[in-house]
Amino acid sequence: MASYGANQNPPLSNKMKAVLSFLFVLVFASLALNGFLLWQWFGFLQRAQIMGQQAQIAVDQAVAGLSDFENASIQFSVPVHEKIPIKMNVKFQKTVEVPINMTIPIDQQIKTQIPLKINDITIPIEVNVPVKMNIPIKKTQKVDLDLNFPIETTIPIDMNIPVDIPLKDTGLTPYIEQLRGMLQQMTESFSAQLP
Repeated sequence: MASYGANQNPPLSNKMKAVLSFLFVLVFASLALNGFLLWQWFGFLQRAQIMGQQAQIAVDQAVAGLSDFENASIQFSVPVHEKIPIKMNVKFQKTVEVPINMTIPIDQQIKTQIPLKINDITIPIEVNVPVKMNIPIKKTQKVDLDLNFPIETTIPIDMNIPVDIPLKDTGLTPYIEQLRGMLQQMTESFSAQLP
């Protein structure tokens, strides 16, 4: 039987060598796995940071889009197909100038008296004087018109009436403000978490 000194290690059996080899492989595999997990973790952090930045940009765009939405309006057309009865009096008052350009023919016998004076006595003599002539008239006459025109009819209406309702005039404003507040909280949360 061989004896070993204090400074000498006993030789390792094959079984012990196999166990040590297995432990060495196990430690190496554990270190490799830890390195792989650490590499994956850093990659995940980097991707999370990129996704956080993209989410921040998306939230900022959503806030800007919300402002555009708030200033938008609902536009649509309402078709109207109706017959509207109308019964009214239209008053017309105006002074108009009427041009008169004409010739008036006169063909008459005019009875008149001619005083005949003999000495100091005046004797009226009745005479028929024939008058035959054309009198030209050319002038402008002002005429005051004061008229009432009764109107009674039915007007068919076939048209599309455009309607434009601003969203700020609807009941959506409190909901838009609530959504804006949520988006601003998300923005503050992203700003606090991103390096």
